[in-house]
Amino acid sequence: MSLPTKFRDMSLKQKILSGYLLIICIVLLCISFLMIVCWKQIIRKNISKSIYSSNYQIKKSIDNYFDSVIKLSEFPYLDTEILDILRKNYENMNSASKVASQISDIETITPKLYKHIYYMHNQIDAIWLYPAHMDYYAFRSRISGVTGYKVTSESWFHKVKEGNGKPYIIGVHKENAVNGDWNVISIARGIMDPDTGDYLGMIVIDCSVDNFARLWDSSEYSESIFAVSDKNNKLIIPYPEEQTKGIAEYLSANADNFREGDHLYQIYLEGQTWYAAVTKLNYMDGRIYHLVPIGNALRSVAYTFALSVICMLVLGILLVSFSVKISRTITQPMEQLISTMESVESGNLSPQTEEYYGEMAILSQKFNHMVRRIEAMFTEAKEQEREKHKMEMLALQSQINPHFLYNTLNSIRWLSELQGADKVTQMLDELVKLLRFAAEDTGEFITVGREVEFIISYIRILNFRYFERFSFVLDIQEEAKQFMIPRFIIQPLVENSVLHGFDSNDICATVRIDVHLEGKELLLCVTDDGKGLSPEKIEEILSTERKSERSLNKIGVYNVNQRIKLTYGKEHAIKIDSMEGCYTKVTIRIPAQCGRIGNEAENKGSDSR
Repeated sequence: MSLPTKFRDMSLKQKILSGYLLIICIVLLCISFLMIVCWKQIIRKNISKSIYSSNYQIKKSIDNYFDSVIKLSEFPYLDTEILDILRKNYENMNSASKVASQISDIETITPKLYKHIYYMHNQIDAIWLYPAHMDYYAFRSRISGVTGYKVTSESWFHKVKEGNGKPYIIGVHKENAVNGDWNVISIARGIMDPDTGDYLGMIVIDCSVDNFARLWDSSEYSESIFAVSDKNNKLIIPYPEEQTKGIAEYLSANADNFREGDHLYQIYLEGQTWYAAVTKLNYMDGRIYHLVPIGNALRSVAYTFALSVICMLVLGILLVSFSVKISRTITQPMEQLISTMESVESGNLSPQTEEYYGEMAILSQKFNHMVRRIEAMFTEAKEQEREKHKMEMLALQSQINPHFLYNTLNSIRWLSELQGADKVTQMLDELVKLLRFAAEDTGEFITVGREVEFIISYIRILNFRYFERFSFVLDIQEEAKQFMIPRFIIQPLVENSVLHGFDSNDICATVRIDVHLEGKELLLCVTDDGKGLSPEKIEEILSTERKSERSLNKIGVYNVNQRIKLTYGKEHAIKIDSMEGCYTKVTIRIPAQCGRIGNEAENKGSDSR
């Protein structure tokens, strides 16, 4: 016996259990294979994400630092006394007075800067103020006094001055104002007169490179190394400096070989392999270099990897252990549901399934609901069949209105007395045609063309009765005449318009009959320009069943509406549009069908219901 045959002959419980175990094995094997094949890529991606996350935090710290220092550099604009000193012109003073005045002004500024700037930011190493109108004096917050240092000799001086007050970041450079024995990063800003826009001087804020090391002194990797470069690829002393001399030299020499982004580089330095990541700084047009020993990085994720493998194995064991119970839980309600289905199939619509939990509860509820709907549909179908039969009998019984025949015969007698035999003959001919059409045994359906012939005879008799009081307009599309419609669905609407749509004193009344195709539907409309109907009256006509009435004019629209809904479905019900004192329009929209329609139409109507 082949394997497919064996599987086919298994019970439902065995099939579910076997399939479940097979799926578990396949999933575990696939996961194991993928982990073996792709673990390096996954780990590399995680390491890259971690490293770049650290870079982002350092970048954010550096950016926040520069933002705060730039904001502090705006201080001279907030002190009117400092601005007044910077605006002073010493040209008209003698040499001694000039020096004394400048020193006095510097001493006035010193406590202001010391109080409002130096103590507001503990990472600032020095603050320098270079007034434009002073020859050689400068101020430093940590060291009192002045020096002969000329800031105009610095390469960056003109760039700052020409910046019109915009902050300018000076990359790593020697602090030359005092003794030039340490490296700093500076932010410089030209001070412009708010009123005239004239250049008044320059403020320079220094931060030592050592302070920058505190900004990146954090990482999940214990042996990681950081370095920051300026726009000229000049490295700030890497951190930690005592371990990274060779790495600093390598980065300085190979800066052009690195690009910013999510790329993770692998380099060999200092006797080991490193992962290297580079991130672009917003300020200084610089970079952040982050190096992590590959062994250190792998150790950080090895535990997670091993834990994942163990969890996967434990999960597999648990799934296998519960597979029998799960299969039993599934198959038990399934077996009962199958038994109930077999009972329903045999014709018994009474049995209901038990209520369960989860998906089986939904399935059980849906099945019970389906059985109840089937039972209701059978009951409804029987009731609709009885209703349809009753409506057909009412329609047949009401095809010829006794009052209509009585009035017609009176008209014949009256015309016979007044006008002679010609008119009598004409009226009798039309009456014979109408009676012959009513007596024809052609079934429930008839062509539009044949129905129109009946309507024309009916209209001629109406004109005889009402002395040409009514004007009838027929707009019948030629293509529509071949399609089948239920018998006697237009005549009751015309009669209803004549009898109820006009007042007795209306002399010129118009009734319009339109039949045409719209796509795959046949549109039948009867419109009059009579007194119209209120919304309440329309609702009453369409909803009130007049079982005790037997004349066609009183069954009228309701009868036609019921026949249409029973034949084609409730969505094809009659629509009445009316405006009191203006018009009434009755519309029937049904599927366009050719040929003989019997059981096929009835079945279609039942399906639509």
